[in-house]
Order: sequence, then structure tokens, then C-alpha cells
Amino acid sequence: MTERAFPPAAETVPLYGAPVIGPDETVTSIAAALAGSVLAPAGRLWRLAVAGTLVPILVWAGLRSTVPAAFGPAAAAWWIGLAAGCLLISGLLLLAGVAWRCGIGRLAQTAALFCAGLAALYPVPVHPVSLGALLLASLGLWAAALLPDLAVLRDAAGPDRRRARLYRALSAGWCGSALQWLAWERACRGFGLLGILAAVAVLIDLALAAALRTDRHDTLLPVALLVEAVLSGAGLIAALAMTLRRSRGLDGLITGRHLDILGRLLLAFGLAALYCHVTEIVTALLYGDAAERARLTRRLLGDEAPAFWILMLAGLLPTQLFWIPAIRRSALALGLIGALVAIGLGADHVLATRIGATGAALADLLTAGIATLGSAGLFVLGLLLLFRLVPPVGIAETRQLALAQNADAAPRVPETAPDAWPGPFAVQPLAQPPGQPPGLIAIFASEAGLAEAARGLSGPRAPRLDAFGPVPMPEAAAALHREERSLNRLALFGAFLGFAAFLAVRIAGLAGDMPDGPASVAALLARPLSWPNSWPPAWPTAWPTPWPAAWPLSWAMAAVPALSAAAAGGVLGLAVALLSVVRAGRAGRLPPSALAGHFVLTIEPSGAPFIPAALARRLNALPTDAGRPLALYGLAAGEPQR
Repeated sequence: MTERAFPPAAETVPLYGAPVIGPDETVTSIAAALAGSVLAPAGRLWRLAVAGTLVPILVWAGLRSTVPAAFGPAAAAWWIGLAAGCLLISGLLLLAGVAWRCGIGRLAQTAALFCAGLAALYPVPVHPVSLGALLLASLGLWAAALLPDLAVLRDAAGPDRRRARLYRALSAGWCGSALQWLAWERACRGFGLLGILAAVAVLIDLALAAALRTDRHDTLLPVALLVEAVLSGAGLIAALAMTLRRSRGLDGLITGRHLDILGRLLLAFGLAALYCHVTEIVTALLYGDAAERARLTRRLLGDEAPAFWILMLAGLLPTQLFWIPAIRRSALALGLIGALVAIGLGADHVLATRIGATGAALADLLTAGIATLGSAGLFVLGLLLLFRLVPPVGIAETRQLALAQNADAAPRVPETAPDAWPGPFAVQPLAQPPGQPPGLIAIFASEAGLAEAARGLSGPRAPRLDAFGPVPMPEAAAALHREERSLNRLALFGAFLGFAAFLAVRIAGLAGDMPDGPASVAALLARPLSWPNSWPPAWPTAWPTPWPAAWPLSWAMAAVPALSAAAAGGVLGLAVALLSVVRAGRAGRLPPSALAGHFVLTIEPSGAPFIPAALARRLNALPTDAGRPLALYGLAAGEPQR
């Protein structure tokens, strides 16, 4: 059977003069390429890469005892900045609906998850709740975005029974129904928003820790940390994207346009970070007192100079090379400069811990840098192992982009139908198992055609309809009157519970430590903005606790982790809601697994007389460009359901 073009294919619309997806990419080819890269046997290059990561890990294990203890919080802050930056980039692109995000979205989410986990290996200079919320938000967004891709891997891993069972369990019953897609889109946006809140909260927490630990109390510090987090995250994503593009042959999914966009992103945030540091220097020179000028001298020429000039020469100044278009669009240059920027920005976290003031020399910086490469080896090893189980680029989002950009991206109807199925538009009586109602399956070339057919079959005595597809189907969901509001309610409820639980635990712990118990807590609540007698307050002798007992209920020290606790609670509530909707989306008849990846409308009786021939005539009477299906089949008796 030949494929019909319905509706008229949209023209390819390049963004900024270059396409963001290869012109030959289709729904079928995307699934085959990405699922094939996961299910194919591991090659020699992959084994060599895994073996290569063991070298820095062993070096890290050997040098950990020789690295000054103060470098631990700096390494944790560096990983936190990378995680927050990647999560901010992923969440903002998702909420903005940027089309080209599909090429780098999975990389950003995976990097955020691993970076947040690696930060926990060091003494953490932030509240544990803030780091936990960052890790939980990264995990929630990564797992939710991966859910439909696991179903594609489940269908593609048919011969491999062990992998098929694994993906069947992880996909949680995903079948691509209109209700599931509706909940998935809303859940991903919700996870993106909560991830942004968790990332901003942990960066504010990091700025407060730096202000308490050092004499950096200017209001520009949180902004500088935020800008540098996004810059380091963009550098890491650029390095990973270019490596993946070359090693997996994904030029059609990570295109030259992605190179140009990432180069512009690094250039813009590199300028912003330079502005923050130059402003700090100029302010100290023009308006600073003797202490601020002494600190500036120490940073430029004294014991903090090695870290400062590593920051400038490796972390910030290389981004200005992207003013040159040829460098910005070079995959090799983008990958190398991105990696250099991500590494060089760790020097600012060294400055934030005032290692220079303790007499640390350049040799200590180099030793700490070599040791930190061990945790970077763990990061690379985790990516290598994980991308043997899941695709490195989102299948569902890339399919959606291909349908919007490429004229021939729609899935084709199989040339030869299974023997048990009647031919197109030929509806024959079906021998069904006892208790099973009859039903029809209509296949369409697009979501628009499916939605028109659903509207054409609607009415007071309409049959029960459900829609399935390879991408989100908002128009079909509207035609079928599918709605989902439990996600927002459970997310808000979870956020409230997280916020309340944090305050309750904080107050209960404080009451146990106070000599007068609740009376002392009430006195502190009556004056929450009170400060210690001395400024800055005495810092604890050991990291990582940046929460002096004198400030247990001050507005900054309570608001930041409380916001993180609310974000963590919202993530948990949203996850529960999404899983419940995915399970509910399996209600009713499911299309055979052979039609996975097609736009399918299932038709079942709903109490009124069910006459397949009459329904077929109604569908055939619809115009070719307004709801007529490409093929119409009946389910054979005993057709297995997924």
C-alpha cells in the first residue's frame, strides 16, 4: 500500500538560516538510529573508553589523602554549579518550548543528575536539603522525559528477552495514549519549573555560604554564581554534544545549528561573567575601603592569584573566541573550549573558599585539580554505562521536531498487513475471545487527521474512542475531551507538605537544643531578623555546615532550604501523579505492538449498537484531507495486548 500525504506536509522552516534536524530524518529512522545505538553490541572503542576512565579514578583514590581538606568544599561547589547550570538550561528551554532543545536536552538532564550525585562525595558547603532537592529535581526531569523512549526500546528489544523485560518494567505501562501524552507534557514542564527553583535555591545557598566563609558580601555574588553556573553547564553540554555527535554518528540530530547556538550561548554568558568580575574590580578600585583593596591585591598578585588567573585565562576569556563564526561553528573548537570553560570555572569556587588565605600554593591547586579529575572519571564512566541502556537524545522530542520540520517524516503504514487483519477499509466479522467486545483500528498519517476523524465520529451515541501516537497529541486530546488536572494539584500539595515538613523538623530540632525548649523558639520567632553580635559570625571549625546556631530562623537561612524542601516535595507529588495517569492511560483496548509509532484511533462499543461496516462508511465518507484514514483494520481474535 502506498503512503498518502495527509494533511499537506509542512515546509521545512530553518532556524537562523540552518536546519536543526537532518532533512532525511523521519519518525521511523529516528527510532531505529537511537534505539539501535543502545541495543547494538558494545564496540571496541566503548570498551577502551571505559578502561580509560579507570586511570583517573585510581589516581583520585591515591591522591585524596594528599589534597588539602579545604579543597573538598570547592570541588563540591564546582559540581553543584555544573548540575545547577545544566538543570537551568534544560528547564528554561523546556518551558520556553524551544524546538532545538531535543538535540541537547537529554545530555543536559543526564549531566545535571550525575553532577549533583558527585557533589555528595565531598563535604558539601550548602544545606543538605538544598543538595537533595537539586538531585531529586534532576532525577525527576530525567526520568519523566525518558518514559516514552523506554517504551520504544521495549518494542525494539523484542528478541532480547532480558532487555525487553527490563524496559517493560521501566516503561511503567506506557502505550502512547492521548491521555498519557497530555500528562507527560504537563509533568515535564512541571519538573522543569521545579528544577529551576531547586537550582536557583542551591546557588543562593552557595552564595550565602561564601558570604559567611569569606568577606565577599556584595549583592553581585549570587548573580555571578548563577551566570557562571549556566556558563559552566553550557560548556559541559557543548563538550558532551560534540563527543556524542562524532562517536555515535548523530549528525542529523545534533546539527551544525546546534554548534552555532551553543557557541552563542557560551559567548553571551561569558560576557556576563566577565562583566561581574570586572565590575567587582572597578568597584573595589573606585569605592572600596582599605580591606577591599587589599583583597583585590591579594587576588591579582598575591596568594589567590593562581586561582584568579586560571579562572580568567581558562574559564572566561576563551569564550570570546566565539565572536569568530568559523570557530563558533567548528565542532572541535566548540568541544575543546566548552570543556576548558567548564573546568576553568572551578577556580572561582576555590576563591570562594579562601584557600589562598590559608597558604595554598599553585602546587596544591594542581594536585587538587588532578584529584578532581578522578571524580570527572566517575562522571564519564557513568555516562558511558548509562548510554548503553538509554538513548542519549530524546526520541519523542526529536520525532516531534521531525514531523514539524520534514515533509516526509510521518510514519508509513506497513505495506503488508498481518495475515489476521483484513485489508484496508474492509471490515469483516471478527472472532473474538469470550467477553471481548468487537473493535476497529484506524491508522492516520498525522495527528490532525486523527483528530478530525474523532470529531466526525463524536455524537450522543458515539463509540468509545482512544488515540495513540509516537508524539504528544494535544489536538487529538482536545477532540477526545481528555483532561488532566491531578498533576498540578498533587504537585502543589507535595510542595506544601515539603515546606511544612522542613519547618516542623527545623523547629523541633531547635526546641530540643534550646535550654528553655519551646519558649526559646517562640522568642526567636518573634524576632526572626535578629543578627549575631559580631559580623561576620564565627565560622564552625569544620566544613560543611554553613548554618550557625545563632541563625536557625533568620529569613535567609530558613527561606532558602525551605524553598528547596518545597521543590523536592513538588517533585515527589508530580511523580506520583504522573505514574497514576500512565497506569490509567492503559484502560481499554490497545493497538497491536506492530503499530507502535503510528497515529492510531481505536474504536470500541459504548452501549449503543456497534456496526463496524457503518463506522467504516462514515470514516470513508470524510474528505481525504479532513479525517479519512489511511487504513482500517479489525483486531483478530486473541491478538496479544502489550
